[in-house]
Amino acid sequence: MVRTTARSETMTSAPSKGRDTRRWVRRLVAAAGLVAMCTLPMATAGAAPSRDGRPSAHALLYVSDYGNNRVVALPTQGGDQTPVPFEGLVRPTGMVGDVAGRLYVSDTGNNRVVVMAAHGSGQSTVPTDGLSRPLGLALDRARNLYVADSFNDRIVKVSLASGTQTTVPTTGLLHPWGLALDAAGNLYVSDFVNDRVVRVAGDGSGQTTIPAVGLSQPTGLALNAAGDLYIADSGNNRVVKIAAGGGQSTVPTTGLSDPLGLAIDGCGGLYIADGFNNRVVRVQETGGGQITLPATGLNTPTGLAFLPTGTRP
Repeated sequence: MVRTTARSETMTSAPSKGRDTRRWVRRLVAAAGLVAMCTLPMATAGAAPSRDGRPSAHALLYVSDYGNNRVVALPTQGGDQTPVPFEGLVRPTGMVGDVAGRLYVSDTGNNRVVVMAAHGSGQSTVPTDGLSRPLGLALDRARNLYVADSFNDRIVKVSLASGTQTTVPTTGLLHPWGLALDAAGNLYVSDFVNDRVVRVAGDGSGQTTIPAVGLSQPTGLALNAAGDLYIADSGNNRVVKIAAGGGQSTVPTTGLSDPLGLAIDGCGGLYIADGFNNRVVRVQETGGGQITLPATGLNTPTGLAFLPTGTRP
């Protein structure tokens, strides 16, 4: 069986299952220098924004359907999935939304980032320079977009106000994947080939490695309001939690195979793009309650995102 994944050189196909396969992909990537609580009611398109900027109770979950070159919106409590009207996507991966209802997507196969305006009112390309297989995205309150420029082993910062692009100072990254920002402006980066997550201080004081044990090919990241960090530990088919106060634990899940993107709904729900199982699952941050979201035809779901308002593209 052949699986399309975000790990291969040309974003085409790679063998899919088994620990040996993932290790084979890892060695190939490294050698060649390539990469690779509460429940929500049914989503509605015209919901009002939440006051704290987190997803409202009517949020939709956006999924980058990597193998099908599309993005879909899933109601988190059932109902019909709907496509987001992007054009020309090739192997979409990371996503992030803003308070105006815009959805940004790493169009990985086209080496660009695209944005869909609120209510699907138009697509445009974010001005960038020299991206090569962009993956994870993050957005700060000053409207700076951070891009994991994976094949260039760097993180770039693009001012959406001025269009200025700079490189975030980092050390030793090898195919960065997931990104997350905390309330203080610290940037977290999953350093895929180096089996670690690093924190780049928002005040410019430098880079540190998050004290996580046993990571293998970390991909998606998510932070909750308490500052707990969730890591998709894809090579180990698990999600780990690094508590804000210290300490590592494994999130109770069943049957994950190559977990990729993560998202948090602000109501205690953690969503996981279960890549090789072609599904999205939700578990409670406190443990248990795993369900599979109703979805049709997903092929290696990779990125997940909620908009911080109820507005949808």
